[in-house]
Amino acid sequence: MRLVGMADPILRWAGGKRQIISDIVSRLPPKRDFNNYYEPFFGGGAVFFNIEPSNGYINDINEPLMDFYRLFRDNFAEIIDMNKRLDDELNQWNNESDRKHFYYTRRREFNELHNGQVDDELREAALFLFLNRTCWNGLYRTNRDGDFNVPMKSGVIETNSIESNLRRGHKVLQNTTITSKDFTYILDEVKEDDLVFLDPPYVQESDARQFDEYSPGGFDEERQKEVRDLALDLHNRGAYVMITNSYRAKEMYFCHNEFAKNFRIKPIKAARTINSDSSQRIEIGNTDIIVTNSPQFWEQKDFNDFR
Repeated sequence: MRLVGMADPILRWAGGKRQIISDIVSRLPPKRDFNNYYEPFFGGGAVFFNIEPSNGYINDINEPLMDFYRLFRDNFAEIIDMNKRLDDELNQWNNESDRKHFYYTRRREFNELHNGQVDDELREAALFLFLNRTCWNGLYRTNRDGDFNVPMKSGVIETNSIESNLRRGHKVLQNTTITSKDFTYILDEVKEDDLVFLDPPYVQESDARQFDEYSPGGFDEERQKEVRDLALDLHNRGAYVMITNSYRAKEMYFCHNEFAKNFRIKPIKAARTINSDSSQRIEIGNTDIIVTNSPQFWEQKDFNDFR
């Protein structure tokens, strides 16, 4: 479903939707049918960058992430130049321990900038991209003090190798409103014929702490139900709505009779990483669900009722 020349995400991001992007995009209404595009759990923004909306509103509660997108949109050349210089500095070192020392020094610098010890938001944005390219598995994880604490990966993604996609992503971000609020803000903004893509933190298979944790306070069952009820409110005002979540969440949607009358669900099989090597993925059956009120898919046979 993705057309040649469309942008990929400009960041690696845990919980990103690149694996199932064709399943998602093929079930969205065509661009001619919706007005504004809202994505309040933005993360890596795979859907946004794929469909390239001309009037987008993107949001995430992760403030450093959205600060990065805003600065990347407005200061592309400076951030790319800084990252090329960071690559040159890193590549001066051949010894692994020296390279790690350089990485952890830059990580500490990023945390000092983020915590307000130093004031240079452009340098902070440049380091955000650098750390995303060089950290393990594209994770954004913080400790209790709010410091980024993900270790270095073995293979570094060079700026030059992804510059053309970064440039495409920069172009897509033009004329895009970028915010960092709680997702419920869209209730005050979304109107009839707008499109809302909701990708909340997934319902997990266990209560163990996840690397893609939404916020220090987590994202519990009540917040999941809040997303569901918000989607129904948006449907009732005439908006197009799609939700993605884990397969485990399916009952939460269909135990609500009014929601079940207006939305359909599609189970998805996605590969999952089985260890720290992101190349080691296996199919483990239905892993994700797509829930949507898009009318053109109501009659599709691959949408299941589960009840």
